[in-house]
Amino acid sequence: MGEGRLRCAVIGAANIDIGGFPAGRLSMQDSSPGKVRLSAGGVGRNIACNLARLGVQTRLIAPLGTDSFADIVRADCARAGVDTGLCLTFEGEASSSYLFIADAGGDMQLAVNDMGICDRLTPEALEGIIPQLNAMDAVALDANLPAATLEYLADRLDVPLIADAVSTAKAPRLLGAMGRLSAVKPNAIEAETLTGIPVHGPDSAARAAARLVELGARCAFITLGERGVCCADGHGTLFLPGGAVRMVNATGAGDAFTAALTWALARGGSLRDCAAAGLAAASIAVESMETVSPGISEQAVRARMALIADPQA
Repeated sequence: MGEGRLRCAVIGAANIDIGGFPAGRLSMQDSSPGKVRLSAGGVGRNIACNLARLGVQTRLIAPLGTDSFADIVRADCARAGVDTGLCLTFEGEASSSYLFIADAGGDMQLAVNDMGICDRLTPEALEGIIPQLNAMDAVALDANLPAATLEYLADRLDVPLIADAVSTAKAPRLLGAMGRLSAVKPNAIEAETLTGIPVHGPDSAARAAARLVELGARCAFITLGERGVCCADGHGTLFLPGGAVRMVNATGAGDAFTAALTWALARGGSLRDCAAAGLAAASIAVESMETVSPGISEQAVRARMALIADPQA
């Protein structure tokens, strides 16, 4: 993997996350004692902040409203070293928000998102910044963008494109852009939505990853939570198992994976390098209560990658 500071852009959602964490067993249809935390989030913002922690010069392009949530997002990104100068502000609109409830183990059990403002990121809204995007080493996209916008960007951007599938409802938006993606990253249920192949473990994940490559992606990475990641390119498939981690909060782990994948791919990393980088960042992410772990850094990710390569080290 090469050296030197990278320049990357991320186009997608920036939210305010409102998370509920029960102190014990989550009681459905009842009030569970615990903690409620409010923080900046959104797939695009999370990827961008993780990239900045990896030493990447990062620009975020996200839609923001004219409300206090937008101010929180901008201030948070500034602290993280993410440039929000290309974010688009829409007068009278509410910024995106994401409400989730986790279980006692930190896994998200239920969520509601209010992200209608993302539909304002149309091809016309982004047309003026295409030259700046083409000056990047890589561009990460999230499927909160409209399908027409994803196809537009795929047609007009010449740099490596990495896409996060976001959710089963939004993953199909990537299909029209698949032929131009350098990498696509769904989880198991998102991969099933994209390919029609039920994913229950490494073998079925390998078939789904290979199918995503057949659909046009140069490489595909299907995350399997604590079990690891299965990936594929034109030369075959590869499975890397997950290691032991101290689970605190799984929210944001997939975004950390996508950020590290983008970082590794932009540096010219191999399929294994990219998978190991993503798995390393995700393993660090789940050990923190924060959506973007303060433990993410290039040094920390490289150290975890070494452990993945040699678990006995």
